[in-house]
Amino acid sequence: MKRHFVALGDSFTEGIGDTVDGLELHSAQDWIALWMQTANPDMKYTNLAERGQRAGEVRSQQMGRALKLEPDLVSIVTGANDCLRGPFSAEGLKAEMGLMFGAFESTGARIFTSVLPDFTSRLELPSLVGERVKRNLETANTIITELAERHRAILFDFRASGLEARGELWSEDGVHPNARGYFEIARAVALLIRANGIELEAQP
Repeated sequence: MKRHFVALGDSFTEGIGDTVDGLELHSAQDWIALWMQTANPDMKYTNLAERGQRAGEVRSQQMGRALKLEPDLVSIVTGANDCLRGPFSAEGLKAEMGLMFGAFESTGARIFTSVLPDFTSRLELPSLVGERVKRNLETANTIITELAERHRAILFDFRASGLEARGELWSEDGVHPNARGYFEIARAVALLIRANGIELEAQP
């Protein structure tokens, strides 16, 4: 039974995006927490994510606060801003995320993470800029996948989910999911974390 779920990250975890009629705007982590709390009403949930933050800022500004909350499940999804806003350092991203993964693993917390969606096809970027961002995303996803394996994290593979190609799930900015997108991501993630032994109430 999970006692405290804490989410770290940037705007994807904060839940920034377009509204959709008939559906509340929540991040995927917020939806997952709601379904977990339905199954376990005593569970606490804290979302520390802040839009615009790079991995180093997530580590320096959110990790310490999260550790003090003593979570037994933590979501760490970051790196998109590193890829979008240069300069991009693969070594720096690996070091920052490795510090976070190692810190929470040492406490015995289960870690959830995700590879990053390739949003370059939805953005009107100059060709060289688009190619650079796409390379950055591919490098970041290799790092995230390797760290997840090393630290036994639950990894959501966005690339295999089919959600990237569904245009109706994305906000007008081309980067963030909309309310429906976050909900559909959460449904896919729920299947994954349930398969890893974490109890959730069946989602609609």
